[in-house]
Amino acid sequence: MKSTLKNHTYQCKCGALTKELVWDKELPTAKFKCIECGKVLNSDNLLTISKAQVTSIRTPTKNR
Repeated sequence: MKSTLKNHTYQCKCGALTKELVWDKELPTAKFKCIECGKVLNSDNLLTISKAQVTSIRTPTKNR
């Protein structure tokens, strides 16, 4: 599997958001400092954004 460089967002307990570029294979071991308070952020602080599921509508077509 190819490892890609992606932009990940980390959220500190103080509420600050930190954006860092991290390789996929190094994601569990990556550690960064918070911009505002200086605490160490790791994969536990990774912010996940959930996307809404959209149901598809099947339109009637000819010969179906």
